[in-house]
Amino acid sequence: MSSLYRQEALDARRQAWLGQVQAAQSLSVRVISWATLGLVLLTILYLRFGIYTRRVHATGLMLPPTGLITIDASTTGIISKRLAEEGMQVHKSQQLFVIDLEARTTAGATQEHVLTQLRRQRDLFERQKEIRVADAPVEKQALVNQIRNLQQQHVLTGQQLANDAKVLPVVEAAVRRMRDAESAHLVTETQFQSQLYTYAQLLSSHAQFLQNYTDTEGKISDNTSKLMRYDRQTAHDINDLDRQIAQIDQQIDESESHREIIIEAPEDGILSAVRGNPGQQVSAGTPLVTLLPTGRTLDAELYVTSASIGFVREGQPVLLRYAAFPYQRFGLARGRVTEITRAPLTATEPGQGQQQQQNGSSKDQKSSSGSDLYRIRVRPDLPYILAYGQKKPIQAGMEVEADIAIDSRRLYQWIFDPVTSMRDSIMSVSGGLVDK
Repeated sequence: MSSLYRQEALDARRQAWLGQVQAAQSLSVRVISWATLGLVLLTILYLRFGIYTRRVHATGLMLPPTGLITIDASTTGIISKRLAEEGMQVHKSQQLFVIDLEARTTAGATQEHVLTQLRRQRDLFERQKEIRVADAPVEKQALVNQIRNLQQQHVLTGQQLANDAKVLPVVEAAVRRMRDAESAHLVTETQFQSQLYTYAQLLSSHAQFLQNYTDTEGKISDNTSKLMRYDRQTAHDINDLDRQIAQIDQQIDESESHREIIIEAPEDGILSAVRGNPGQQVSAGTPLVTLLPTGRTLDAELYVTSASIGFVREGQPVLLRYAAFPYQRFGLARGRVTEITRAPLTATEPGQGQQQQQNGSSKDQKSSSGSDLYRIRVRPDLPYILAYGQKKPIQAGMEVEADIAIDSRRLYQWIFDPVTSMRDSIMSVSGGLVDK
């Protein structure tokens, strides 16, 4: 039977899975040439004018310019009380430790007995001062009354002397008349002696009144002088008692200083690395705690290895990344190098051990943790980070990572750097014969 379809159609149907044949039209050789030339020119321009900056990665902490403050024990003793805790925010003069210095014998604590006696003496002086202050008005009033009585007595004695001054001339005239009468044998001698005795008694009484008058004037003058100097004398006596009390207080303070001392915070800050524990025996100079000062301008204290310190210079720009503010969200902070230590730090110096334990330490620093590190201080351009529209201040002790730009060159210089280095090596070995 003959098929309804042509054999060619059937063959084409069976070979349809191989796809359809299309005539491809290739790009113009000129277009390809220009495109290739453009790419080459762009590459040359990029290599010629492109710049690559080599950076040093460093890690550290945000610290004040004075750095960490290590608080040491000032004398030998036993820690009896610890008020410092790790991460505590403290203020200046706040108590941190109490060190017991008490010497003990079979009779007990020596300084405690001394303090008991001194306090007893102080109480005696205080009571004596209270009595002196309480008696002062009474004594002053007694002086006033005594002066008043003496003045009255002085007036009465003066009146008596005035009366005697009137009576004595009369008696004296009577005695003279009696003497003349006795000479004329008008009166007996007994009568004359009686009149003379009366006159003698009157003279004796007048002399006694005159003596009393003079003594009274002296007493009035003496008591008046005492009254005028009484307030000053009372103040002098009270000052003398205060001086003795102050001496006792000084002795008490000295005894207290030999009994226990209090270690206080020298500045406001945050405590870290608390080493002292109650009951621990410490000697003078033993580190007790480290204080991180706050309230000051903060610098980034960074550490780099000796392989990276050679090209770091003051004033170089630095990009900072704070651990508390991820740079992916809040961006990078900028700063500049302000200080570089040219002497390596030992592994025991403060801050280096903390820097080596940070999570963001670079590989070269981790590999050289046993080598010496160099400290670099970086001053941030801004003391805050703009987060969610608010200025968040940088806190002391905050971990920070930094990239320090140390060398910027063209890309072609970096590419040909091995060739240049080889050329310099050959010249140094040949002594410059290559140029000749």
